[in-house]
Amino acid sequence: MLYFLIDNTTLSVYNDKDNKQSLSLVSKVKLHISLSKILNNSKKLNSVIARSLDEISEKVSLTNKRVSVIIDDNLLSHSVIINSKKYDSVDSQLKKEAHLKWGDAEKNLYFISEEKKSPKNIYHSVAIHHFLREKIKLNFNNFGMNIYYLVPLSSILTTGLKSSQYATIKNGKKFTFFGNTKKGFMFFKANFSNSKKRFEKIIGLLDIPKIQHKELDKNSLKFIFFNKLKIVEYLDNFIIKNIPLLNFVESNNIQIVSGESKPTIKIFTPLKNKFDYRNSVKNIFSGLVSILFLLLIISFFYDYKFLNINNKGDIKNIKEVQRTLSKREIAFKNSFVILENLENVLKKNNELKNLTISEDSFVVDNEEVELDNNSFTLVGSRESGSYNELLINFFEYDSNLKFKVFDSVFDKKSSKNIVFRFDEIESIFDIINEVKSFNNIFVKKVSIDKVKKSFHLYVTLIES
Repeated sequence: MLYFLIDNTTLSVYNDKDNKQSLSLVSKVKLHISLSKILNNSKKLNSVIARSLDEISEKVSLTNKRVSVIIDDNLLSHSVIINSKKYDSVDSQLKKEAHLKWGDAEKNLYFISEEKKSPKNIYHSVAIHHFLREKIKLNFNNFGMNIYYLVPLSSILTTGLKSSQYATIKNGKKFTFFGNTKKGFMFFKANFSNSKKRFEKIIGLLDIPKIQHKELDKNSLKFIFFNKLKIVEYLDNFIIKNIPLLNFVESNNIQIVSGESKPTIKIFTPLKNKFDYRNSVKNIFSGLVSILFLLLIISFFYDYKFLNINNKGDIKNIKEVQRTLSKREIAFKNSFVILENLENVLKKNNELKNLTISEDSFVVDNEEVELDNNSFTLVGSRESGSYNELLINFFEYDSNLKFKVFDSVFDKKSSKNIVFRFDEIESIFDIINEVKSFNNIFVKKVSIDKVKKSFHLYVTLIES
């Protein structure tokens, strides 16, 4: 099994050797964008996760591997509730109180919850943004991996802790603490880097305990320190011993009650063998009413003259009204024409050596060609794209991409004129489709030189 650890800025991979006591880091990549900044952006999340796995796949074989994924709690949301009898069930209470806490954002969260043996009737709930969960599962499956565990970091650290202990992660003079106290789950941070210490409580029903920096330097059973390797080793051990852990792969409800896994009960309602006369009578009656209504409509229009095809009415000349296109619409139309002409000539002529296409010029192998402006159906783009998003997507097609940027103004709005140089000519059609997918990116000119193996793209990007 492979173990992945995802935090806000990195993705690390640890291998599981034959000797279960020996685990080691085999690859680590830095994410190109912090995940916390793009949790609501499905497309960017997909791009960042896919790109990081692609880098890892160059060093580690991922196909047909069983994997466990650990999610850092800084990417998750937490809630602690006291069970109340005024709700029908704990599941309904968790859902309603989550809506009170997060409002409409609760609809974007996927919840899993637990109640420990002690204290009872206090439930700890962890939520992951459904985009993050979906894109992790999708991309890992695309690389041929099967996810068996998608576990919050805190679930690993707090399993087996006493109520007086805290799982502790150290980063310089900054510390993160997790605990299962007498009042349930607790998660807080401490910073001793300044002259004055600073504490931040993320979740918990108790006040933050008083902690001195010198206490953390001593070997104490109160603070159990973890590094990334130790976290992975603990998870490996829990999986071997089948110890219950919160798992985002499983169903969206309470998973652990009093320290034990809660079984998912499936309800099956068998079909009735008896003939249902009531439904049959209702269906027959509905059919008769529909037929009567149809006959009424036919009789109402029966005598109207427009049903007589031999009676020709006077046809008046209708003048076509042409709407004046905006500057943005003109730019989009010209861009679309350039890209369509480019696609057509590439599909028809595999032996061309060079070409250049702009708004008013079309040259193939140094010969002027007529630019086709009329035979295309203009398809509107659905969304706007950002400069950073465009770069990320283009780098996926060509890691050696080079570009120059010039700030400009288009139709009284800030814009960027960008010149891209691609070495991977084979990705031209993917790049064309990428540009077409946005309504604020317009191609001004395209040039291809197959001898030099280069593809230049001149675009204007209107900033939103």
